Amino acid sequence: MSRFKTSIAALVIAALPALAFAQATPATPATPGIDKREANQERRIQQGVNSGQLNGREAARLEKGQAKVQRMETRAKADGVVTAKERRQITRAQNKQSKRIAHEKHDAQHK
Repeated sequence: MSRFKTSIAALVIAALPALAFAQATPATPATPGIDKREANQERRIQQGVNSGQLNGREAARLEKGQAKVQRMETRAKADGVVTAKERRQITRAQNKQSKRIAHEKHDAQHK
């Protein structure tokens, strides 16, 4: 019985570092709402290009704005936690970008 307890103790001690490491490395925080909206806005830009509502310069400008929102999200995720303040900032940037997309798609300029 003593040998059995010693074996179990050695097994537990050997497994502890792996468990500690698993808890120490945070997973990338999930932002499904932000990601879904970002994909939708990308789709709107592409649809505008395909339909002729956006010319090349407008599309490039809108893509640059989308890249800025993506960088904000990447920075927010860098520490492993996306705070409520960071989510608000990203949402505001997405709102602003959405308005720009709508404005550019419905202005008088075409290809």
